[in-house]
This record gives sequence, C-alpha cells and structure tokens, in this order.
Amino acid sequence: MLLLAGGDQDPQILRLMAHAASHHLAVYSLLTGHTGKPRIHWDIKNNIFMDGSHILSPRAAFLRQDVFTFLQSGNETDRAIAREWHVTLAGWLLSNPNIKVFNRKYLAHGPVNKPYILHLAMQLGFSIADSFVSNDSQQMDALVRHDRWVKKPVTGGAHCEPLESSTSDKPGSYSYPQIIQYRLEQPELRIFRIGKDWFAFNVISDALDYRSSSATTIRPADVPAELIPKMTKLTDLLGLDFAAADFKTDPNTRTLEFLEINTNPMFAGFDQFCDGAICDAILTNLGITS
Repeated sequence: MLLLAGGDQDPQILRLMAHAASHHLAVYSLLTGHTGKPRIHWDIKNNIFMDGSHILSPRAAFLRQDVFTFLQSGNETDRAIAREWHVTLAGWLLSNPNIKVFNRKYLAHGPVNKPYILHLAMQLGFSIADSFVSNDSQQMDALVRHDRWVKKPVTGGAHCEPLESSTSDKPGSYSYPQIIQYRLEQPELRIFRIGKDWFAFNVISDALDYRSSSATTIRPADVPAELIPKMTKLTDLLGLDFAAADFKTDPNTRTLEFLEINTNPMFAGFDQFCDGAICDAILTNLGITS
C-alpha cells in the first residue's frame, strides 16, 4: 500500500493519486484541508500509528506539506497547521525505516537554506549568477541603477521580482536580507531527479517568474549530460533522491546558470507533458508497481 499524505487541494497529490488508481494500485490517503482533518494517534513507545481505528502500515509513502490551504485562505493559522502535520508525519516516517520514502536523509532537517545551496552548487562546479544576500540600501540602490537585478526571499515562498529602489512605495522593502541576483533570461530549464531517473523540461515564459503566468509553455527536453554528475553530487550531499533544480541563461555568456533546488517540487504541470512519466517514476522508485 502507498500512503499519500498532504493537502487535499494539492495538484501533485491529486495527480499522483489518480495515476496510481489508473494502475489499480492500493492507495491510502491521509489528507488535510477543506475536507477536514484525519484523526491520528501515534503511540511512540509501541510505534503504532492509527488513523481513527485503522492501523497504518504502508510499504511506501509520499509526503508533501500542504501549502494550498494557506494560499487560498491567507490565514497564517492554516500555514501553521500544515507545518505541524508535516513534522508529525515526517517524524513517524523517520521512525519507520522499513517504509520507503523519498529524501529520508533530508527529512530530519529544516527547510532548504537557499544562500548555502547557491554557495554549495558553485563549489561543486555549477555556474551561478552574481548573487548577494543583503538589506544594505546603499548597495542595493547602486544595483537598481543598472536595471538588471532581481530579488527573492531568502526563505522562498514568493515570486522573483525586479529589484526596487529603497525609496519605492513599498514599505519595509529592505527591513530584512533578501537574495539579489543578476537577472537571467530564457532558455530556462528544470531538471528532476526521481530516484535513479532524470527528467528535464524547457520552461518558456515572457514573465520574470514563470509561476506568475498562465501562458507558460513546458516542453520535455534532454537532460544535459554534463549536469548529471554535478546534480548527483549536490542531491546526494543534501540527502535528496527526489528534487528539482532550476536553471536560466546568462544573457552575456549564454551559460546555463544554477538558480536553486527544490526539495519537494511541484510536478503535476510537468507530468502532463510527458504522459505521466514523472508519476510512473515516483511509484517505481517507491517500489509500488502494478
């Protein structure tokens, strides 16, 4: 049995659930959100985990933290609830090494540290854009004058935006450090690692951050052979066997530059353009087959 745990509005969970059902695979869902909350009870001493009266003993599990309930409600309580559920279920999976799960070595860690990942990627031979982490208004205003810089949160969770002057109308723009990077261009590439399998997609969009546009086009692509050894080293060092890395192109050198790695990437939109190959790879690498 495959356990699917996360938000009931998460397209990734819903697509994987439908894909598994189409292959007549046994799936148990432990979902939170609009449909309510499961009634779980974990006896740590005896290591028995129950959903209501049902004892859970899956062969494999696929876990995602629910972000969609909060995105729809804007209520910080929903974000806090999702975090508590995720930590609880990750703790149980960590306590049961017989259950196959992606990123087991990483599950005990906190969120990915984006500045550290940029530095680590550079150390492993990836090319990265000129990057700063700063809230120094003088330094940042000097960059704004060149009109080639973007900003994004150190912790993620928001779209990439053009860097603005500290005199802009947005209050508190520089009240905390942000990642500042030289603006890259198309072509843009996303590379997935799913266990032993690799997938790449060209992401085509006129928007600075493709997630903000409904006109984004996705096309399957070949995985650049020279990136696989570097990606393998990076993901192995982080304890990831399920991840996706994003790359964009330097407008001056035409070099493909590493942007970031996602430890629990959204994949439903990409899976539609490869006839379900990503879902197939997830199920196969979790040892769930028809």
